Amino acid sequence: MRSPVPKDSRPLPLSDSKLITTVTSNANAGDSTLVIVVDDDASVANSTCRLIRSLGMRGEAFFSGADLLNSGRATDASCLILDVRMPNLDGLELQRRLKEIRPSIPVIFFSAHAGKEEEDQALRSGAVAFLRKPVHRHDLLRVIRMALERKS
Repeated sequence: MRSPVPKDSRPLPLSDSKLITTVTSNANAGDSTLVIVVDDDASVANSTCRLIRSLGMRGEAFFSGADLLNSGRATDASCLILDVRMPNLDGLELQRRLKEIRPSIPVIFFSAHAGKEEEDQALRSGAVAFLRKPVHRHDLLRVIRMALERKS
């Protein structure tokens, strides 16, 4: 079942790389926790999904905000990890659109280039955390756990 599209949304162009990577832990394949990572850098998105797997959760990587919105998967996510600076639809605008679809979903931002103003805006808009890339494994896992606890 596809998620409702916000009234002010229009279809967005898909990224050149439409591949969605799903990583599931073998040790805990029954876990229903899904963490979605949206980053235009495929290596960052995929490595973050591998890290999520190390926690025993499922992870899906999308390489653009448009890909996520067009997939309808946002409603299934337990938590979202968004890059701030992406072409066409940045992480802050994606967060705004996702709130229209599902207001309660925990969002974590990470970025290598965002300024203090973008960080403040993300946190004021309800983000659980804002991390600077490169993100240390321990910090990301701690923040994911914190976001999931906030959700429950």
